[in-house]
Amino acid sequence: MCELYPPHPLTKKPKISLSLTPELVLKIKAPKRTTHQQIIAILEKHGDWILQQINKQHAKQEQSHHLQFIQSEKHLFLGQYYALDIIENSALKPNIQVVDQSLKITIRQNTPQKIAYLLNSWYRFQAIDLFSKRLLLIKPSISWINWEKHPPLLRIKKMTSRWGSYIHHTPRVITLNQHLIKAPLNCIDYVIIHELCHEVQPNHSKKFYSLVSQIMPDWKIWQSQLQQKSALLLYNTIPKEQN
Repeated sequence: MCELYPPHPLTKKPKISLSLTPELVLKIKAPKRTTHQQIIAILEKHGDWILQQINKQHAKQEQSHHLQFIQSEKHLFLGQYYALDIIENSALKPNIQVVDQSLKITIRQNTPQKIAYLLNSWYRFQAIDLFSKRLLLIKPSISWINWEKHPPLLRIKKMTSRWGSYIHHTPRVITLNQHLIKAPLNCIDYVIIHELCHEVQPNHSKKFYSLVSQIMPDWKIWQSQLQQKSALLLYNTIPKEQN
């Protein structure tokens, strides 16, 4: 599983981790044997860290506003901003094309709701097409997967708390967040490599990240970009300076 935010490093016994999603949901992972008192103690001990993460998220939200899906508004695609160029024509089939620095949208009725729906469908199509191609390009570097007998199935899903996940039993499935189509190409490759490494290392140990480094030595750069831009990628927001 590729989390949006790395869990807070806690003591080894018990193995409890805390993480905060962009929507300010605190996630707690703990073994079944963990008592209620132990969890409360962990929350109290790391209260400053939790508050720090909440404040960071509030600061990010103050620097952005929600998208309106209107003419000239800028939207992310593969790490770049494109202005919406909306053309209303009831005689033409709805369509989206990348033209220079704009997303040229042809639509029969121009309403924010219909623009949002069409954009979401377009993003999904682009994600299915591009993620499939990137998986094929990365495939030769992943020698520990039997691509002939047990190739992982690709699933695209909109998620708010993780970039991807991997099921390493038959049938193998790699799930990628549809919102990744808004991120730079290297970020997409990082998540794919990250998930495929879970075939042999199901946790996030040193051995796991050593394996990731063998395929993508600069993975920390792209992980950092995903963490920094998570709110913009996952939710319909845009930096105020892009308005």
